[in-house]
Amino acid sequence: MFSWNIATQNTKGPGWYTTAGVFSLAFIIWGIFVGLYALSIVVFIFVGVYLMMENNAPETTQIAVDENGININGSFYDYPSIEEFSIVYDNRKPIFLRLRLKKKWLSTIDIDLTQDVNSSELRNFLLGYLQESETWGELTSNERLMRYLKI
Repeated sequence: MFSWNIATQNTKGPGWYTTAGVFSLAFIIWGIFVGLYALSIVVFIFVGVYLMMENNAPETTQIAVDENGININGSFYDYPSIEEFSIVYDNRKPIFLRLRLKKKWLSTIDIDLTQDVNSSELRNFLLGYLQESETWGELTSNERLMRYLKI
C-alpha cells in the first residue's frame, strides 16, 4: 500500500563535526582537569560509538506499510506486535510516524516521513489495524532540540 525510502547517510556538514569535536574534546579535557575521569571515558566512548554507528548506517532505509504489517529495511513488525501509532507534526507538517511496540526493550520506533507519503491516507489506513495515540501528536522540546542539533 505505502512504501518510501529514507536517506539515512550522513547529512551533517563539516562544521557540525568540528563543533561536536571541539565540545567533546573540551569535556574530555575538563573531566581530566577536575578529576572526573569517568566523565572523560564516557564522552570518549560515546563519540566512538556514535561515529561507528553513523559510518556503518545504510545509505537508505526502505519502509513498506501494507495489510500484513510494517517492514523497515527487512525488519518486519506485524500489527499485533504494535500497541499504537501516531503521526508526529512540527508546525503542522508531518515529520515522522511513531510506533509504540509491545516489546519491553525496543518500545518506540520513529520512522521519518517524506513528501511522497500522504500522511492523512497513511493515518486512515493504519486506523484500520491499530489504535492511534492521542498524546504523541507534537514534538517535545527535547525532540526539537535534538532535531535542531541533528543528533
